[in-house]
Amino acid sequence: MMPQQRAAARISKRAGAAGFLGTLIEYFEFASYGLLMIVIAPQFFPSHSQATSILSGLLVFATAYVVRPLGGIFFGWVGDRRGRKVALIATVVPMGAASVVLGLLPTYATVGVIAPILLVIVRLVQGFSAGGEIIGAATYVAESAPKRRRGFYAALTPMGSNTGVGLAGVVAGVIALSTTSAQMEAWGWRIPFLLCLPLTLITLWVRAGLEDSPEFEKMVEKSEITKAPFLTAVRAMPANIARVAVFALVTNLIGAVGSTYMAIHLISDIGMKQADVFLLMGLMQAVTIGGMLLSGRLSDRIGKPRMLSIGFTVSLIVAVPVFWVIDTAPGIGVLAVLIAVWQFAVGLQAPPMFGIFTEMFPRHIRYSAVAFGYSIGVIFGAGLTPYASQLLAKTGSSFAPAYLVVAASAAGLVVLYFSRRISNYFNDADRDSENGVTARPPDDLIERDRTSMT
Repeated sequence: MMPQQRAAARISKRAGAAGFLGTLIEYFEFASYGLLMIVIAPQFFPSHSQATSILSGLLVFATAYVVRPLGGIFFGWVGDRRGRKVALIATVVPMGAASVVLGLLPTYATVGVIAPILLVIVRLVQGFSAGGEIIGAATYVAESAPKRRRGFYAALTPMGSNTGVGLAGVVAGVIALSTTSAQMEAWGWRIPFLLCLPLTLITLWVRAGLEDSPEFEKMVEKSEITKAPFLTAVRAMPANIARVAVFALVTNLIGAVGSTYMAIHLISDIGMKQADVFLLMGLMQAVTIGGMLLSGRLSDRIGKPRMLSIGFTVSLIVAVPVFWVIDTAPGIGVLAVLIAVWQFAVGLQAPPMFGIFTEMFPRHIRYSAVAFGYSIGVIFGAGLTPYASQLLAKTGSSFAPAYLVVAASAAGLVVLYFSRRISNYFNDADRDSENGVTARPPDDLIERDRTSMT
């Protein structure tokens, strides 16, 4: 391997590690809140009805997603104008700090109504920061990855998120096994959020040592920095932003039903022990990660759109059968197999989705456009899905969340089918560079795409 190739490989690996760690923290905190909802909700929303407390807690869970588009706009602006590295550092600090503060919050029994107000404020800070985190990481990794392995490297960012979800499940399970119910309610639920402090410091250390992505350095060199990247993207490429929102909604909805809602369902409706559910949901993330590795490699061979369509199809087929068998209260072994099938389908979807996102926009508006579109989709896909699923299930239809997944998967397939052409700006730039051609003016490139895709 030539020295230049070794240097490029080293940059790619460091970029992958930085993206992996940041999304790990984000999803470790979000998953911890979702998994421990059945314990946390009564501490901040006491009620004679556990269902009422859980619904209140799920609404607070959703507030963190509602502000994500604002975070996407802000951190997208930072990333497209000041650099991907600056944005990645700017997202991880408030997100990690807010997570630690959540672990220190007083409960309703201590300060009354102030407790849920403080909880909402903390969740808003977390959501705002998260609006730029996972897309910033995906953009940085994609722009630093080798041309022929972008599908594989696209898997690293969602692998970080699912490792965070898995770690949250294992930590919650160990705490539940090591404490009594009273101890869990008093202080056990705080431990996962306090663990975000060392995780944040490690991630900050890794990201501070990064160089900016080669694509951003080219933007600076060619004077492609745009004054208002978000407004430019919305005016020029609204159809692609809408596609990002739809795909984000579908994949996050499927994931939310299979993790946050599933944990609540198994504990409150099926009657499983908390520790068993937490450990099961955590360990099953290994299956998701395996699906991501496979999907990332296959994306480089058969194409990202085709790989994403396979993932949507699998979810559409398995959703109802999985819920039907789960509601017959099978043993833990059967449950593990069913949840593994679900999580494998989720794993197939994430890498091609993130790869497609970063290839749909030219580099000078990429961060802003994808962060905003993704955040809009996540509001409905991840933020409101657990609440909607809980409401639908309380109507007496335990299959309702499965029908949500079927409808979402079908919608994703339809949008993917009618997206006749998903532009690959990376390949355009690679081809021009290899042929010694000067890059096209960015605004001309956008205009060409707008007329051909809408």
